[in-house]
Amino acid sequence: MNRRVPTYSLYGETAAETPEFWLHAESIASRSQLHDWEISRHRHERLFQILHIRSGEGQALLNDRWHDFGEMTVITVPERHDHGFRFSNDVDGAVMTIMSRRFLSRLPAQPSMTEWLSRPRLAPLPSNQPDSQLVSQMLTRGEKEIMQGSERPSALIESLLSTAIQLLVAVNGANAAAALATKDEQRFAQLNDLIGDGFRSHMPVDAYARRLGVSTTHLNRITRAICGKPVSRMIAERIISEAKRDLVFTSISVQQVATALGFDDQAYFSRFFTRHAGLSPKAYRERERTLMEG
Repeated sequence: MNRRVPTYSLYGETAAETPEFWLHAESIASRSQLHDWEISRHRHERLFQILHIRSGEGQALLNDRWHDFGEMTVITVPERHDHGFRFSNDVDGAVMTIMSRRFLSRLPAQPSMTEWLSRPRLAPLPSNQPDSQLVSQMLTRGEKEIMQGSERPSALIESLLSTAIQLLVAVNGANAAAALATKDEQRFAQLNDLIGDGFRSHMPVDAYARRLGVSTTHLNRITRAICGKPVSRMIAERIISEAKRDLVFTSISVQQVATALGFDDQAYFSRFFTRHAGLSPKAYRERERTLMEG
């Protein structure tokens, strides 16, 4: 029997149409001890979370599996992903909740960064990595700055968190690359890079397959197994993601957005965008800007 997963603003507060904050931080103990050190399965609609575990241990429910974690671990959870936690009662750490749209727009729009942040991650901070301690220090400082309750989040907080995440991706990206278990996982990582480099050229799926040395059928089998999507959808989502960014964060016309993304026909681009985003480019721009201003 499928049970609907609740969508919260933080842990137990129902999501509002427009969040009243873009940054929040609290100690893990302050919330979890109220629930017998366990946070049940839930998700967030527009929020990105960073859990910084300095000491203690626990389990994280990510991607429908429970994963053990220990001290010096960072857990990141993007919006719209189910997750839950179990903590030891000696845990020392904090959880920061951030409006996804604002925070992610401050990070480099690189394929490797986008892919890493697109799904929940449990990222240890190995003691043999020189940047691990720096990541922990930056997150701790960011937590304290937020908890001080300044009326507006400062540029310092934005810089601390964005730099910490970039270093975290660098540290764990190297570890993940070394730990890839199969050739198919390697091909999937290569495919993400190829899509990031070539999505504007509208290269067909079979061209990606030839570059990776596999059949189109096998490549689609790989992507469905790893991310639940065919290659064509991955390409379309990359195009739509870039289009949304341009529509919201630039003032260029819809025609210019279409041209920059390799569309010769604005009408075709509008139909493509509407099919995948559920709104026309103009309507999407107006809605998102209204939400941002609200």
